[in-house]
Amino acid sequence: MNIGVAYDGGQIAPELGACRTFLIVTTEGQQPRSKHLATAEGESATALLKLASLEKLDVLICGALSLAIRNALEMIGVLLVPGCAGAAEEAVAKFLVGERQGDPALLEIGREDDPDDPMACMHDCAKCAGCGPVELLREIPLASIE
Repeated sequence: MNIGVAYDGGQIAPELGACRTFLIVTTEGQQPRSKHLATAEGESATALLKLASLEKLDVLICGALSLAIRNALEMIGVLLVPGCAGAAEEAVAKFLVGERQGDPALLEIGREDDPDDPMACMHDCAKCAGCGPVELLREIPLASIE
């Protein structure tokens, strides 16, 4: 398993979106086998996603994160441990032994309970096909479509 930690001078970086350096720890079971620092090339969220893919991250331990980054990382299969602070290596050790850390409520920021949002996209996706165009298409009478 590859565990990434948003890294800032040995500590967990407080904001994932601004972080460019990551501690990558490779483990077998609960035992760490290797570690190295990796740098996201660029300033965008795309750079972070590229790094997560290239490093084959299974887990990412971080501080605060935006909803868009959260959604993108979850879509590529990265397990997020948000709301963490303190020493980066200590956070990895806690994760490996199953100790709770961070604030999982950060993953819920911005969620809306909206019955008209069947895809649970939280209205941050510029009206995805599940909640925008489908509803608009239902409102157009069939006879007026050319």
